[in-house]
Amino acid sequence: MANVTKSSRPSNLLSIKESQARRDRPLTGIGIWRLGFRPFYLGAALFGSIAIAYWTLLLYGSPIVVSPMLANPVFWHAHEMVFGFALAVIAGFLLTASNNWTGILPAGGLRLAFIFTLWCVARFSFFTGHLSLAASTDILFAAMLVVLLLRVLFIAKQWKNFTVIGMVALMGALNAWFYAILILDLPTNQLYPIELALLIILQLLVVMGGRVIPMFTQNGVPGISVYKPHFFVILVPITSALGIISWLFLPPRLACFACFSAAGINLIRWIGWKPWRCLRYPMVWVLQLGYLWIPITYVSFGLNSLGFTARSLPIHALAVGALSLIIFGMITRTAMGHTGRQIIPSRVELGMFSLIALSGLFRFFAATSNLLSTEIVSILLISSGVLWSIAAALYLFKYTSWLFRPRIDGRPG
Repeated sequence: MANVTKSSRPSNLLSIKESQARRDRPLTGIGIWRLGFRPFYLGAALFGSIAIAYWTLLLYGSPIVVSPMLANPVFWHAHEMVFGFALAVIAGFLLTASNNWTGILPAGGLRLAFIFTLWCVARFSFFTGHLSLAASTDILFAAMLVVLLLRVLFIAKQWKNFTVIGMVALMGALNAWFYAILILDLPTNQLYPIELALLIILQLLVVMGGRVIPMFTQNGVPGISVYKPHFFVILVPITSALGIISWLFLPPRLACFACFSAAGINLIRWIGWKPWRCLRYPMVWVLQLGYLWIPITYVSFGLNSLGFTARSLPIHALAVGALSLIIFGMITRTAMGHTGRQIIPSRVELGMFSLIALSGLFRFFAATSNLLSTEIVSILLISSGVLWSIAAALYLFKYTSWLFRPRIDGRPG
């Protein structure tokens, strides 16, 4: 793709221009390897649906396959939903967004197929217990992703977007640390690097949310004017990062104060987006509802630092509440826009978003197991897993054919 002038490229971090084609046209050819969002969104949805269904069976049923890796299935579940599912979505998003930022295609055709194959091999190898192969392909996948993104950003001199790529590189390093703990039998809890990677994603959601959710709200809700003061661009991420660091390292009372402060500033930001005006617009409220889970996560961090809640409460508020809702909101929106379709939800999207929202709510309450009976916790866990898995299957049902075919407006991508 030819280079364009700097002024014609969007400078907003994580900005993605969305096509608003007025009608479908006949589709021909295969488009799956044209842009990164296509294989990675499909792969993440397929893998996520199967992995969560399998995890639910492991908890309360007879697994169909028993892998040597699943002697402690908690590590498999946690690792694969962060470094498998979530990182695949991040990869697809950034490989697509960087093309829009710079006008340079980071990966397409054989190059895109190769990096996607690395991701697939890592998922299969880890599940079947071939840890050396899983580690090598997973680490190579993350390294290639970083190199591809850095290349186009360097050519286009888009220095301020390097921060996001740095977060991806740090996630790759944490994944390498996880494999080192596992393979070398190091005396470190295997959940530590996974949790740290999830906290990096939390910071990415805070940065991304402050930039794209107000934009999507103003574009998607007629007549709305959101409150987004300029100083929030710096204040909210800094406060949020301090909350994370405090939860990890500071004494309980200081950590609680920092986490509650982060919750408050994120809640003020969320209220400024006027969520009560967005209830009739599913493509907007799904993102806003996802962001609401961020202050809930920080409150949970604060309570956990004082010993009032289990560690799994903030972790699952973040993973199944905030992250899942924002991911499904984004992979539907960008798939519509980048295949040339109007950003108009159908009953499929409404059902998908509702299932994910209920799944997050059920999983959050299941983490308050000290307040509930064992039977109720089991029902909540099973319900959460089933609903999440169905939602991912709905994405596959609607979007698989779209993502395999070229854009309907004839444009590249």
